[in-house]
Amino acid sequence: MNWRRWGDVGLWAVLSFPVLAESGARQDPWWMQLACIGLLGAAVLLRRSRPLLSLALIAWAESVILAFSLGTTGGVPIALVFAIIVLSYLAGRRETQLKHFVMLCSWTLLGLLVLSMIVRPEVAKTEAVLTWLVMLLLALLLVVLPWLIGRYRAQQLLLTSAGWERAERIEREHRMAVAQERLRERSRIAQDMHDSVGHELSLIALRAAALEIDVNLSGEQREAAASLREAAASATERLGEIIGVLRDSEATTVPRDETVAALVERAAASGLEVVLTEEGSAELAPMVDRAVHRVVQESLTNASKHAPGGAVSVTVQYADEVTVTVVDTGAARPVPKQTASSGRGLDGLRERVRLVGGSLQAGPQAAGGFEVRAVMPRAGGRPEPEPAGDAGAATERDQVRRTARRGLVTAVVAPLVLGSVIGVVALGYYLVTGYSSILRPAAYDELTLGQAENDVRRALPAMEMIDPPSERITLPNGWACQYYRPAEPFSTNYVYRLCFAGGVLVDKAILQSGSVQPTPESPR
Repeated sequence: MNWRRWGDVGLWAVLSFPVLAESGARQDPWWMQLACIGLLGAAVLLRRSRPLLSLALIAWAESVILAFSLGTTGGVPIALVFAIIVLSYLAGRRETQLKHFVMLCSWTLLGLLVLSMIVRPEVAKTEAVLTWLVMLLLALLLVVLPWLIGRYRAQQLLLTSAGWERAERIEREHRMAVAQERLRERSRIAQDMHDSVGHELSLIALRAAALEIDVNLSGEQREAAASLREAAASATERLGEIIGVLRDSEATTVPRDETVAALVERAAASGLEVVLTEEGSAELAPMVDRAVHRVVQESLTNASKHAPGGAVSVTVQYADEVTVTVVDTGAARPVPKQTASSGRGLDGLRERVRLVGGSLQAGPQAAGGFEVRAVMPRAGGRPEPEPAGDAGAATERDQVRRTARRGLVTAVVAPLVLGSVIGVVALGYYLVTGYSSILRPAAYDELTLGQAENDVRRALPAMEMIDPPSERITLPNGWACQYYRPAEPFSTNYVYRLCFAGGVLVDKAILQSGSVQPTPESPR
């Protein structure tokens, strides 16, 4: 048996002890004791998986006991009340839904009222209703308040656990940030390789291709140039496979200070037929300047690989926006089989242009060839703000704190408000019945013993007292007695008692209702 089961057994023993002690003192039947202990055992077992059902078992059992005990001389058993308090608190700790808890309390109290009127019809309805209102007030104190305290405690534990979870999440995010920084550094290195080494390998392949078709060289030399071209193309392909997709706006290019004009001149010196046209002039932001350089560099590299022998035109227009257009006429010689396009270069270009607030389109032309067109603002796009690292934690912490604070306010204010409302209703009900049960002294004096009950009732008020004084004498069998006030509530120290038997008035008396001897008013 694990510790949880031992805890269940201990709780069951603690809750069962008051039942055994009270039932033994009252000498209740054995079956009633076994039924209560069995229900407590079932409630303890269900308190984790079905907390409201656990509470309902004991609450309904106590309601049945109260219904049969009200108005009797044996008193009201209250041993299960302690179990109700504990189970209400535990139900709140399990964060049961408020609407389900309210429905359970409402149906239980309503069932208590109906059941008490059915099993005790001899008790006056006004007294039964007033007793039920008192039970309603006690339910707020003994059921609702423990549930709200348990709910608040659960919110406190949630706040604590949320803090630890947030700390663990921050630690995981820190490790992820370190790992991402390592990957970012690798991407920078790979980007440099792709932008610089890849471009240089393409130029080497271009020069080797020019030597391969040079008629002034011998056959062996041309074969060596062909082997060099194939090796350069193979190295370029393997380089592209190694570095992968690179999308970091902070990646550097080598050389950093190379202009577009210098880049085009270097490509032309390598044998590429390329023409540069620049329209206007403007000072560009550093990121935009690097992006323009990269667009031209990657476009020339692609043209040398996929359009050998073709002409390339580069146009850079400086206005409010910078427009870069690179167009080739297509391949004039067969494209080597080793040359394949992975699309990674264009993907990197699109990301780089996007990060400076621009856009890039690339695709084949209808008349042949390939066109790359990029449009970027001269000053670059506004960088997107990075989300604050603590914003999520602060929002989550504030939300949990607000929830816990609302739970505390509810735990304190809700019972006070509900208790006040029920107290006002009970007081109003008491005053209504008090003013409706007034039998004036003059009307009382006119009643005579032996008078027919129907005639007497015509002179009586609409309602009886709901709190008549207790009497130590035993009335004869068959007598049915009723009690009335001589004046408004709280203003007299005596009441009238009228007893009927056999359809006639058999007794009328004045009883003391306080510590002061009765001083009946004169008839009026």
